[in-house]
Amino acid sequence: MAFAFICSPLAAQTAATDVTMTYKAPAPVRMAYDVEGVISSAYTGTAELVWSHDSKAYQSQLLIRKFGLTLQAWTSQGTLTERGLEPDKFTSKRLGQSEINARFQRSAGRIFFSEGTPDAPLQAGAQDQLSVFMQLASLLAGNSAQGAAGKSISLQAIGDRYAEQWTFKAGAPEMVKLANGPVSAIKFTHEPSAERKQRLELWYAPNLQFLPVRIRITESNGDYLDLVWANSHNR
Repeated sequence: MAFAFICSPLAAQTAATDVTMTYKAPAPVRMAYDVEGVISSAYTGTAELVWSHDSKAYQSQLLIRKFGLTLQAWTSQGTLTERGLEPDKFTSKRLGQSEINARFQRSAGRIFFSEGTPDAPLQAGAQDQLSVFMQLASLLAGNSAQGAAGKSISLQAIGDRYAEQWTFKAGAPEMVKLANGPVSAIKFTHEPSAERKQRLELWYAPNLQFLPVRIRITESNGDYLDLVWANSHNR
């Protein structure tokens, strides 16, 4: 089974495109994760999230590795604006397969897919399945995270072959066990929808630039990947 990240939207009680909201992008960073899970059988490996920008253009990359091989790589690139991240291109590549991508054509108001999938309307505030990680971090960093529990955020989410709507709900702060000790983190959860059957859970640590210290993706059949932050380096 191919494990793919499906990352979701921001619109419900808080509008992602609302310019009254402040977005503060994290400083460039390279984050290493330990990975455990089940993909038909028990799975262990590592992951790396690389985030870089010059305050105007950004690039984000997530790599899943095992035995020194990059099993899958996701890349998002675009610009940083007053509305946070605005992706221009999202790419996905699995080991042994060709790269596929989605392109955001803002002048045409469309999203175009490389694999022949029909193009889709581009909504304001749209993110791709990787940029949404740092869009949520930027939203938390730019606004008071207190009182976030219970609030919902929705947006258009773009994968490498599809566009859909997803909603995240913020929970109460939780303690996340890390190698260097526990940290308090704000958890966002996206529950499975009729479109996709994955559950996505993200934990953001206020004391660590609101970076995602844990990422968990669960399939409808019970398979899952759980990424837990091991260390990070400023870039």
